[in-house]
Amino acid sequence: MAAPSPLRFLTQSFKQASTVGAVWPSSRGLSRAMVQPIFSSVHRDGPMRVLEIGAGVGPVTEELVVRMLPGDRLDVVELNPEFCLVLRERFAGCQVPPNIHQVSILDFDPGVRYHHIVSGLPLANFPGDMVEKIYASIFKLLEPNGTFVMFEHVLGRELLNTFTTGTARKRIEHILRIEQSMEGLVVDRRTVPLNMPPARVLVRKHPGANGGES
Repeated sequence: MAAPSPLRFLTQSFKQASTVGAVWPSSRGLSRAMVQPIFSSVHRDGPMRVLEIGAGVGPVTEELVVRMLPGDRLDVVELNPEFCLVLRERFAGCQVPPNIHQVSILDFDPGVRYHHIVSGLPLANFPGDMVEKIYASIFKLLEPNGTFVMFEHVLGRELLNTFTTGTARKRIEHILRIEQSMEGLVVDRRTVPLNMPPARVLVRKHPGANGGES
């Protein structure tokens, strides 16, 4: 389960700039902050189903597999074929080996809903209408009382909104409006300064939780 060379991630970040949101894998601190909301409760009703989206070379996947128990299910959706190869090689011998799916989250149909979903997708890189579809797909796959965890680069979207113009600025403004519309779903947020770049973890509940709309 040794981590691959960060240069492998760096190469893909330049080749696939629109779908790889950073030039370096997530730090250990950020990866642990991403999974902590999932494993913070000691109570379990049974086997856990977890979905990870946009795993890259697997820093968050590693934190998941070492905590999951026999009978749990971990599905990983990753569109980049090079990253999928790394993930299959890296985690093949784990106690709870992840099921690696080389597919877009928009086309992923596992036939189940998940207790927890973790996303590393670089949403700030995508068109606003695609971001809306991604969120819709995520909440469709999430159990009504489930947890959705994602991260964003601190000040990243705000800086883009300040220094971009034209159609790029309109795209960022669209994404910021989407995020603001879901502010009421946020149940926890924490900043991880020792990441490159510094990041903020957001934990959201399902829109249908606590009597809300589904």
